[in-house]
Amino acid sequence: MHGQSSVSTPRTLWKARLTLLCLFLCLFSSFTLRATQPLRGQILDLSGQAIPQVEVYDMQQGTCLATSNAQGEFILTLPDSLQRITLSFVAEGFHTKQMELTPGEQVYRILLLPSERRLGEVVVRAHRLQQVTAFAPLSTQMTKMEILTSPRALGSILGAVSEAPEVQVSDTDGRLLVQGGAPGETQVYVDGLLLPSPYTLSSYNGGTRTTINPSACRRVRLFSGGYSAAYGEALSGVLLLETQEAREVALGTELSLSLLGGNISTTVGSPKTKVQLVADYTSLFLKDKLIPSSYHWRKSYSSPSLSASLFSELNGWHLKGQLSYSHMGFGYDRTNSSHEALASDLADDRWYARFTLSKAINSKLDWESGGHLQYKDFRGSNLQRAEDAVKDRDAYAQLRSAIRWRITPILSLTSGIDYSYRDYHETYTHRNEYPLHFRNHLTALFSEGSLLYRGFTASVGLRGTYSSLLGESTLSPRLYAGYRFGKHLLAASWGYFTQLPSSDVLLFTPSLASPRAAVSQLSYGFTSGEHSLQLALFYKSYHGLMRRLSSSYPPSLDSKGRGESYGINLIYTGKIQALSYTLSYGFTEAKLSYDRFTHRVRPDYLSPHAAKASLRYWARSLSSMIGLACYLDAGATGYDASLTPISIPSRSRLDLSWTYVVSPRLAIHAGCQNILGTRNYWGFDPSYPASDPDGLRTTPSSRFVYVGLFFALGKRSLSI
Repeated sequence: MHGQSSVSTPRTLWKARLTLLCLFLCLFSSFTLRATQPLRGQILDLSGQAIPQVEVYDMQQGTCLATSNAQGEFILTLPDSLQRITLSFVAEGFHTKQMELTPGEQVYRILLLPSERRLGEVVVRAHRLQQVTAFAPLSTQMTKMEILTSPRALGSILGAVSEAPEVQVSDTDGRLLVQGGAPGETQVYVDGLLLPSPYTLSSYNGGTRTTINPSACRRVRLFSGGYSAAYGEALSGVLLLETQEAREVALGTELSLSLLGGNISTTVGSPKTKVQLVADYTSLFLKDKLIPSSYHWRKSYSSPSLSASLFSELNGWHLKGQLSYSHMGFGYDRTNSSHEALASDLADDRWYARFTLSKAINSKLDWESGGHLQYKDFRGSNLQRAEDAVKDRDAYAQLRSAIRWRITPILSLTSGIDYSYRDYHETYTHRNEYPLHFRNHLTALFSEGSLLYRGFTASVGLRGTYSSLLGESTLSPRLYAGYRFGKHLLAASWGYFTQLPSSDVLLFTPSLASPRAAVSQLSYGFTSGEHSLQLALFYKSYHGLMRRLSSSYPPSLDSKGRGESYGINLIYTGKIQALSYTLSYGFTEAKLSYDRFTHRVRPDYLSPHAAKASLRYWARSLSSMIGLACYLDAGATGYDASLTPISIPSRSRLDLSWTYVVSPRLAIHAGCQNILGTRNYWGFDPSYPASDPDGLRTTPSSRFVYVGLFFALGKRSLSI
């Protein structure tokens, strides 16, 4: 028995151990099942179509928990102890949505609203202060996806915003024409900070482009006719660029190649702290070779640039920073009114640094601060007459801080201080050398109270500024009220706006007063499902516009220009299944005494009638976005050196774009501006006599073609 016992004991122990192991695994499995629970959902758009690649964030931790699949579905495995969780759903082309959900066996259906044009900012809610105080009866909002796929854009924010119904197209200058105002009357802000030089170099009669890459922006807004007291230095409109937050910047590397050059960006770090490095090279060499031009290009436009960005969200602090350098240059030949050959060479170096810092102090107080520095070194030859040369050195710095106080659930107050410093040097050489210089300290205080009660909202703001150069103090009150009842919206605004004279004025006569404008606007909107209609009326009264009393050098200037502009914008937007479209008509009339006009005339950059149509169609079976944009106006009136009016023919253009998503890591985008090759005249060169048809200005090339490839390297998907 002893022998049998000794033989059976190991087997008995083995069986016992195996039994214990099985019991342990069963207990562990049951514990695991009890310790975790699922949270399932499907993300859809308003038409019930699934939305893939939606990032699901834990709002408390600030981390991405999942990404929706091709059917818009996601599943989270959460601890059993977690009763509720607040999630944020982020997707390009849609408004970010936050929801507090309970884990369980039910499947949540989550609807995301498209980020499209809005009838008005009646309900304004946002994390960052520059969004809190934003209001206007007429505004346009665009996402990064809409910018990159816009037929007019060709990779430029400026080109995309030019499709906004309230903007007239100006290929002569390339910048925005809003409500009868000159291009310089619409200013660009980045994260609440005024960007003094937001545009690239351009050739004579050639269009400019924005220096900001649209991939760096989460949202772009254009406010026309009225905007918050938190912003100044613009008589007609404000273009707000909001850069990405840390949670929206994906780790990995992206590469793009196109006819215009190449771009590579790589992002490293953790979910809460990321560093992004970007190298970009733009060149119009291939474009100039492929498309005939009326210019002789000795050196095509080229621009290499480097930038480094920091994104951090730690312990409730939100920090963003950027450091960049870019160079731009080109050279070409042209003739003047005397048929004299002029050889133009231009070069521009820019250094830029920016930071913004924000924090929610408590449930009622939000604080934000930011600052940036830009230094520009420009060299140009033969800009006005033979054998001339210009050298500019422009240093600009700005600091801004603001705090928002939620006094009650329906009443809030935003106040802040804005300080900027500018040191500008210019040396102009033509037979003699003319050194010029000005330095200015500009201090502004602003405060704005906002009331939101049911369908009614109102804002009362005041901005006060002092310029050390002009020795001038200004007060700019601004009012806004809106009421939404059912499908209808009524909104009105009135504001007083001032803007410092341009640098070429301050260099000669710093004692002049700032141009100013009083702007009134009314709008009515109606929305029903996917369709909306908006009617907006505006009236603007100008005072203190700059006038050039002589064409000699240095010029004689005064600030006695006056005038008015008024108009109407009619806008209709709709969506039929996968087709979305916008139709608009604008009437704008202006009579201004400005620049070389001592009496009131219709500005040569303005057309009284303009119509636009924009269509986007998502062909799901082809994985393609097709865009079409059409522009038509009634022409304009130019003026020669003796101020004789010259009729400029009506202008039209048809732009086409195609975006093909090959895979989540590869996309192809192609576009063509003015695909029909229409010859459009955008002004008259005043150095020519009225009888000389060569004075009619046109763009160097009738068409502009863009073809680009976008790659995501590694496991990363394209952010577009």
